[in-house]
Amino acid sequence: MSNPLRKIDWGLLVLLIILIVVVTASVKASKSCQIPITYRLDKVDERFNLSRDKFETAVKMAAAIWGKPFQRDFFREDAKGVMEINIIYDYRQEATDRLKKLNYRIDRSRNSYEELRSRLETLKAEYDSKRISIDNDINDYNTRANTLNNDIESWNRKGGVTQGVYAQLMKEKEELAAFRDNLNVRQEEIKVLTDTINSLVVVINEIASNNNLDMLDQQNIGNALGREFCEGFYEYRNGKRSITIYQYDNEYRLVRVLAHEFGHALGLNHSNNKESIMYPVIQSDSLELTDDDIAALKERFKNI
Repeated sequence: MSNPLRKIDWGLLVLLIILIVVVTASVKASKSCQIPITYRLDKVDERFNLSRDKFETAVKMAAAIWGKPFQRDFFREDAKGVMEINIIYDYRQEATDRLKKLNYRIDRSRNSYEELRSRLETLKAEYDSKRISIDNDINDYNTRANTLNNDIESWNRKGGVTQGVYAQLMKEKEELAAFRDNLNVRQEEIKVLTDTINSLVVVINEIASNNNLDMLDQQNIGNALGREFCEGFYEYRNGKRSITIYQYDNEYRLVRVLAHEFGHALGLNHSNNKESIMYPVIQSDSLELTDDDIAALKERFKNI
């Protein structure tokens, strides 16, 4: 009796398996396209001075950009949405806000980049000079303070001081108090200078990334910040989806950044077209999908 298993056409079986995988993937893509991705607003950091209603409007505008060419919705707001959307204030927005308060011109152009780099070099030179000066004066203060304390302790062991010596000790004590107050003021000035320098590094690197210019590969003064300037971030982790916005200059740019992250939520990668919503950095003023964006979406969802 022959073994029926030997009669199986293994080539045909492999083809059937491949066909099942393709059909399954197609069905999944079809379902994911037919059912809008639900989202919900979560954290809206009050330090942006942006109301929850305005942020919600910007999110809706960004979500609608993807469905407009196809007259359909790819996203839908839902109180129990599977994807949470946040706007978190951190060093990126803080850097921009600090420079604006100092009346720095920031228009994200190449000219602005050159101007800010020039200012940075001037501030770094000022910082180096003030840092050396205050370090020397701090050492001087500590030396004088230690000498005064030793003198007072020595006279106390001797049972007291003359009126003339007492007057000299009190004069030195008063001078050191004034010296200390001066050092405190100067240290605060250096702190402000440090914050401004760090903010410049952050903003300069953002402009550099947007204009394909050299980024500053250096350790920031006072604290360490990353070289990458990320305005928004989409994450799919442990079965949870989220979009987080970290920085924006105006409501237009907020919508643009949100639209880019929504594209990632649809499974799209970055585009090489500088006009595209999915280009890695914002290069265009348009809030319309380009042909490249549409083609990528059609490739992702075969049935639209």
